[in-house]
Amino acid sequence: MKRLARTTIYGTIAAAALCLASGPSFAIEPGDFNATLAGATIGIPTGALPPPGLYAGLQTFIGPNANGTGQNGTPPGANLTVFGEAIVPSLLWVPGWNFLGGSIGLVVIQPFYTVGASVGQGAFNSIPPVDFGTGSFFENIHNTIWQVVDSWNWKNGWFTSLGLAIQGPDGSTYNGTLNQDYWTFSPIAGISFINKQWKSTLNMEYDVHTASEGHTGTFAAVNFLTTGGAGLPFPTSPDGCKGFNCPGIGWTSGNQFFADWSIEYRWGKLAFGPAGDFKFQTTSDSPGQGWTCAELTNSPFYGRSLSCGKATDISLGGIIGYDMGPAELEVFAVDSVENKDDFHGWKIFTRLSFKLDDPSPKPEAAAAPMVGKAH
Repeated sequence: MKRLARTTIYGTIAAAALCLASGPSFAIEPGDFNATLAGATIGIPTGALPPPGLYAGLQTFIGPNANGTGQNGTPPGANLTVFGEAIVPSLLWVPGWNFLGGSIGLVVIQPFYTVGASVGQGAFNSIPPVDFGTGSFFENIHNTIWQVVDSWNWKNGWFTSLGLAIQGPDGSTYNGTLNQDYWTFSPIAGISFINKQWKSTLNMEYDVHTASEGHTGTFAAVNFLTTGGAGLPFPTSPDGCKGFNCPGIGWTSGNQFFADWSIEYRWGKLAFGPAGDFKFQTTSDSPGQGWTCAELTNSPFYGRSLSCGKATDISLGGIIGYDMGPAELEVFAVDSVENKDDFHGWKIFTRLSFKLDDPSPKPEAAAAPMVGKAH
């Protein structure tokens, strides 16, 4: 029972349950990051909350040399490689409150991320070549993520949970930022099985977005960079607005479904097993400013590269963890096996999770008789 309790405590830091921004996915607003990174909750049995207390998590992410597919494919004559990294501190508070028979947990997550892009000259259809340089890096503070979760223990190793995560535009806000300038509301659910030797989980999430104010993404970035005299022939939108920024104003990204899973076998202090994740955009984008997706796609100026899409990514890999006693360290990595209108490649994570308040029993509790207690 002690090992099971420790696995539940240190292996269930749900603070990453709705984690950081993903690699750029232009299937939502072009040049925008996702509100959620597919695969970020691999290995977290989000169905099971730990006992009451305050918990912390520190997660890192590296996405080396991502390449685009479909709508995210490299424009003719250009050479694009994207590198992303992030660090994500998080806190989980389990106050001991019950609701509908389940335990309540409150989570706050504050991701910080960097994107490096090596971009050569190229033309978007009939647009003159625009050189964005090479080795450009974009530092961003992601929107803060707030989450509440209700977890039920079915007393047979199985746990389930339901929750809601919310993030608003309180991060980086400059014109052309990769960070979202809109709200995202995300119902979440988890199904987990935990015993002395096995820890398995399925984590699910559905992101619903409000409309962009026009600061986020490629439209805003190119408008900001070129209005100083590049002389690009900006088109006029159906609503009479000119410039790359126009489609970004009122752009509403399609809803997205995320799921990840892992099956871990514990051998001494080690745990290891297969893992994977899935991302799929379930509804179409709405560009705003009178544009439709078809009009953007057929535009000789914007074209397919700055139009709509439906991101899909399926990734497979594995996870390994080490029980350090007061903390648990996990390393996991997945690679795309199916990808459409998105960036594909390796995603490599580390996660350190631990309890902030003293997990050891009080002296008087340690001296209490254990009659009738199963070990």
